[in-house]
Amino acid sequence: YRKTDTDCLLPANQQDFVFIGHNAGLAHFMTCPEWNVYAAYGPFRTFKYLPYQVEFMSCAAVAAVIRLFMSAYTCSRYMINDKLIGRVICICRTPIDYINPKRYSTVNKDIVKLIRSQYDAHGTKCFGLGNLNKMKQLNDGGQLISDMVKADPYLNDKNIKVWTGDTMTAASVYHQIIDLPDFDSLESIFFIGANGKIGNAVCKHLLTTKPNLKIRIYSLSHTLDHPNVSYTSDLAELLNHKVVIIGKQLAPRKYNKALAPTRGAASKKGELTPYKCRLILDYTVPYTPIDLRGIPNIQHHQIAVLETSHNESNFLKGHYDVGFGLEQHEIYPCHAGCIINTVIGRETDEVGEICVDDMMKMWKRGKELGLRNKPLPKA
Repeated sequence: YRKTDTDCLLPANQQDFVFIGHNAGLAHFMTCPEWNVYAAYGPFRTFKYLPYQVEFMSCAAVAAVIRLFMSAYTCSRYMINDKLIGRVICICRTPIDYINPKRYSTVNKDIVKLIRSQYDAHGTKCFGLGNLNKMKQLNDGGQLISDMVKADPYLNDKNIKVWTGDTMTAASVYHQIIDLPDFDSLESIFFIGANGKIGNAVCKHLLTTKPNLKIRIYSLSHTLDHPNVSYTSDLAELLNHKVVIIGKQLAPRKYNKALAPTRGAASKKGELTPYKCRLILDYTVPYTPIDLRGIPNIQHHQIAVLETSHNESNFLKGHYDVGFGLEQHEIYPCHAGCIINTVIGRETDEVGEICVDDMMKMWKRGKELGLRNKPLPKA
């Protein structure tokens, strides 16, 4: 079969945008279509009988061998608006590299090395940082990568753009909250991870658009100074709030301890209990379900996942959704935000803190391109 000009093919070497990812553990390896094409979509298959420490150390050993031959590996390639080409490329780094501060410098150098190589090979100027590659402890939310690119003797005049896409993630989380059926009557929320830049931006906008909402933040450090914001170091207080937002990963045992009083408190979902908590919304990546066995009154759902309206929009075509632990035709908002920046021709970096005013602008652009929040499952 020979392709014709009517197929509107783009040049094989075209590459307008690169989303820089990393390995997330052995379960992530198993999503590669080369291993199992049926595992490319859907949540990561967890290793129930393998402690995280063993999984991460094993994965680090595999990555160390791979780095003897390559510093990065290419993943999916996809089309944007029938005109541009995006690609996901992962540096050969695993969770251990983001846990150990001694490796931060090497990880950042690998990111800049990848940017340099892709500019050399394809002239690519637009780059997005995925998940831990924009971690605050690693590079101050991408700010350090932006500074390193500007200081690089070769890249400093190449008009390289570095984006996190976090503005779109904050917009997604915000709209997921305000779109709750009973949001107008909601008196308070409990927020885990509100001191992060996404949580901080979401809280600020909620306090502006819903002035009477009370926000109880689980944290020892106080970063938001507002009369409706209070802090606690007791995770069990989440039981006192109907809606809980999670934006920071905590050890499962902490949730087990906090939720212990509710286990078996009501044998039927409709039964009243002395605890208000009914809904936990979680935007951490990767999403790890909380053990809610014996707690029928509480639901835990992943949020900040977008659907691409593939039947109605030509915005994205190809394998943009493979290997992310999501279902087909779904995308993380940070990835989508970087792609939107590419489409609109953004000429500035998107790193560091989130501009709250930009959240609504980015959300509007996303909706125009067919993006929408994945609906929560019905109770």
